Amino acid sequence: MKIEYLADHPEFMETVATWRYKEFIEGIRLGISYEQVLAAVKNCKISEFPICLAAIEDGVCAGTVSIVHNDLRYRDYTPWLASLYVDPAYRNRKIGERLIERVKDIAREMGYGELYLRTEHASGYYRKLGGWAFVESCEDEFGLVPDVFKTALR
Repeated sequence: MKIEYLADHPEFMETVATWRYKEFIEGIRLGISYEQVLAAVKNCKISEFPICLAAIEDGVCAGTVSIVHNDLRYRDYTPWLASLYVDPAYRNRKIGERLIERVKDIAREMGYGELYLRTEHASGYYRKLGGWAFVESCEDEFGLVPDVFKTALR
């Protein structure tokens, strides 16, 4: 399995947009359309935010993750690990962990000392994974109350 920049693999952009929309948007963040999510995915870059990665195994996109400047409008933390998703057929193979490690490497290479993430449902995963410290729970602009975590990159 390889982890590569999604910008180098446009053939997977619709797959990633569909995953993001169904997992993180549909029925949760009202007012955001699939077309907006697809446009955001197509806007991913390689050396500046937003950066999107794809886990590719045997020519198939098995998972994705992004690095964004800010994933919580009311906080000034930066950068953020965002939209971690692994296709159910590829779960329990440590693909999520590999995607997270690559995000950490990229953020470190960009000169950041910390990395943040928000989650509404996966706090237990990050606590179990280790290295992530709980920062706070706070309400966002959609009325969701995510837990915010951070990890040191140095």
